[in-house]
Amino acid sequence: MNGPAQSALPGIAEVVQELLQRDEGLPFRYVSAFTMRFQETHNDLFLSRAAPGAARIARSQGADLAVLIGAPVLDREVTISKDGASRRVDVSLALEAQVVDARNDAVVQMMRTRTHQGSRVESTASELVEIDQDTTVLALRDRALPELAAALQAELPYLIRSLLIGSNGG
Repeated sequence: MNGPAQSALPGIAEVVQELLQRDEGLPFRYVSAFTMRFQETHNDLFLSRAAPGAARIARSQGADLAVLIGAPVLDREVTISKDGASRRVDVSLALEAQVVDARNDAVVQMMRTRTHQGSRVESTASELVEIDQDTTVLALRDRALPELAAALQAELPYLIRSLLIGSNGG
């Protein structure tokens, strides 16, 4: 799910889930993305309440683990040129996954991508778009998503085996 709320970047959890679901050999199932989007918007996933909220949502869906996907590093610095005709936009972005054990609300694993950076120069004649619509942010997001999905793909089977031995699995 997209969260914690303070570092949520719309759409990243869905893409990570899509990338993970391409591997049919993984030893677990996913809760529907539609259900998760609904649940994350109707629950408090802010700050210290994110892990317990995600665990509660996971339990309500019969899941053993929840994965919060956020962008803890999302900085955009805008510098206007001396003549005011253009601006330089510098962006830094890193994505993070927090794996939460639904049984005890504990974050059992955190994975973070490297920090991706990009810049562009544009005219000040057009308005600066919101950060979640910024083309440089979106390009960096698209570069970081496969990196995060690959880390999760490698780690989730291990976590399931080590954490859920003796439980109902899956």
